[in-house]
Amino acid sequence: MVADLEFASADRRFGLRLPARLLNEILGYCRAAIWVETGGILIGRYDTAHDCALVTQVTGPPADSRASRSSFTRGVRGLRHLVLRVWRDRGEYYVGEWHFHPGGSPNPSGIDRAQMRAFAENPAHRCPEPILVIVGGDPATDCRISASVTALGEMIPMLSDGATDGRV
Repeated sequence: MVADLEFASADRRFGLRLPARLLNEILGYCRAAIWVETGGILIGRYDTAHDCALVTQVTGPPADSRASRSSFTRGVRGLRHLVLRVWRDRGEYYVGEWHFHPGGSPNPSGIDRAQMRAFAENPAHRCPEPILVIVGGDPATDCRISASVTALGEMIPMLSDGATDGRV
C-alpha cells in the first residue's frame, strides 16, 4: 500500500506533500514506460505558510516528449492550455517536474540539475523554485523516491518524513 509522501529541506524552508493517489499515478506511468525514462509535471499550490508545495495533479509525458533508456526530454504539447485552465478554474499552477530513472538511483543527474536551474531562471515558467521528484528503481517491485527544490541556482535535497525513507 502506497502512502502519502511528505518531504522537507533540512532547514524546513521547503516542503512537499504528494498524496498517495498521485504517487500511484506516477508509478503507473513508470510501469507503463517499462525500462525507458519518462516524466511529467506537478501542479498544485502552496500551504498558507508558503513553505510546502501541495501537489494536486500530475501529468504523464506529453506526446512530443523524447525518451530512451537513459534520457528524457519532456515535451510541451498541451501543457500551456492545461496550466492556464487549472489557474483559471482552481487557482493552482505549475510547481515542478517528476522524472523516472528506470533501474537506477533516484538521485538527480547533472542534466537534471541543469534543467531545473533553467526552469527556475525562465520567467515564462513563473516558478523560481521548481520541485523535482525522481522515481528510481523498479516501480513494480522496489523503488525509491527523491525530492529536491531548486532555489537561487542551487538544488536543495528534501528528506522524506522518516517513516518511508523515500521507499515505496
